[in-house]
This record gives sequence, C-alpha cells and structure tokens, in this order.
Amino acid sequence: MENKYDVLKQLIDLFENFEMENGQLDVLNFAQWIVNKHHEEPELQERRVNKTTSTRQQESSVPFKNRFDDKIRFLEAAAGIARYHEFYTRKALKDMVINTRLEFQFLQSVDMLDRAKKTDLINIHHLEYTTGMDTIRRLINNGLLFEVQDETDKRIKLLILSDLGKSVYGQAQKRINDESTMFFTAISDNKWKKILPVLEEIDDFHSGIFQKHSDKPFAELSNLMDSLKHLFK
Repeated sequence: MENKYDVLKQLIDLFENFEMENGQLDVLNFAQWIVNKHHEEPELQERRVNKTTSTRQQESSVPFKNRFDDKIRFLEAAAGIARYHEFYTRKALKDMVINTRLEFQFLQSVDMLDRAKKTDLINIHHLEYTTGMDTIRRLINNGLLFEVQDETDKRIKLLILSDLGKSVYGQAQKRINDESTMFFTAISDNKWKKILPVLEEIDDFHSGIFQKHSDKPFAELSNLMDSLKHLFK
C-alpha cells in the first residue's frame, strides 16, 4: 500500500508542476504532458517521493546552480522566482472560483481597461492563443466575464466583468496583495529595489521582440539580438 500512496503523491506533484507551467486545469492535456515528460525525462519513472530525497535535493540546489555561469544563474533565479510566486498565489487563491495568477491577471486587465477584446488580453500577457482562449472560456463559463458588442463596430465582442466577477476580483486582489507582502517579508527593500530597473529593462526589451518577431525561427531571433546589442551597452 505504501508504494501506491507514493505513486499518488508523485502524481499530485506532477499535476502541480503542470498547472504552474500551463496555467490551466485540463486532464487530457495533463496526460499528454506526462507522456511528453516521460520521453524527455525517463527518470520520472524511477523517482520516489519522500522527505529524505526532497531534503537532499533542496540542500544541493544552490551549489548545483553555482556550477553555471552568471547569465544562466540569473535566468534560473528569475524562473525560480516566477515559480515560487505562482505557488504562493495558488495557495492564496485556494477555495476561490479562480485559482491561478493568470486568471487573476485577466480579471485585473478587464477591470483596468473597463472592457477588452480577447486578443487584447492574450497580447498584453504574451500568451499562446490557445492558452489565452482557454483561460477566457473558463472565466466566462464561471460567470466572471461576459461579452457585449462593441458600440462602434458590431462585429467585435468585448469582455466585461460581471457583478460576480467584480466581487471575485475584489476578494482575489486582497489575497494577492497579501501574497506580495508575504513574498518580500524576509527580503530587504533596498536589495530587491536595486535590481528592479535592470529587470524592467530586460522585460521591456524582450517584450518588444516577442510582440513583433515571435513568428521568427531561433536563428533569425539570434541575428536580430546581435544586430541590436550595440544599442544597449
């Protein structure tokens, strides 16, 4: 029986990783994700979830990352921070109609814009079309958003917060604010604020690249970066 429970624990951990990477709850996509992971990481079959292994991995994570050069360490740190933020956000939103940071961001964006096109939300948050549409569909099906015709162009439908959506957004905003406060509780303001301008500069630069050139292959993107590097010395 112990082995069965270990498998269930592993499945739960994998499902949490799937949610963090994809921002959605879909059993079929989860099954396909596991299959792909198995092909990419065959060792998943041999992993056993227990506290001893988890502790060893945690203790070795920092020295392991220190083997990389500074650029890789920077990118891994940024990716890790995003994962931790998503993890805490899910905890904060537990038992609510919405349970992901992306769903909250969509409600927030519609609230700030008053009304928005579906493509506006997808482009603002730099999402794949299917991921954005799946999120919008969930919010509509849960009664948080609804569609109205654009007054200037009847062919266009705009998203608006429903009364329920406004209520849920207000509750979620409080919890997200609490999560942000908690996230930085043990970090000095002087430290994280010093790196904020650098992170925003990197974000702004790659945001432009993503919006204008996301359809280009890697080789073209690499050449584009090389041609622009003299502007950012």
